[in-house]
Amino acid sequence: MRRVALIRMSQRAGFTLAEIRGLLDSSTTRGTTRQWRALAERKLPELDRVVRQTQQLRDAVAACLACGCMNFADCELLSAGTADVG
Repeated sequence: MRRVALIRMSQRAGFTLAEIRGLLDSSTTRGTTRQWRALAERKLPELDRVVRQTQQLRDAVAACLACGCMNFADCELLSAGTADVG
């Protein structure tokens, strides 16, 4: 059951299959906890980046809703965003 819990938690945290396999392959060795800590420490900055990007997307959707223009052709928010495309 612990292996299944480790797999599910690792998947939710965004670990690759190769990383999870490495944890499972070493799960009987004494270095597993150190290996897990090293993987988790490397994963945290990536997760922080995903959180920031998701917050930015949320803010963009909220700004679009707050705009209220409901006219894509004349929307200033969309016009401002065209400089980012390309």
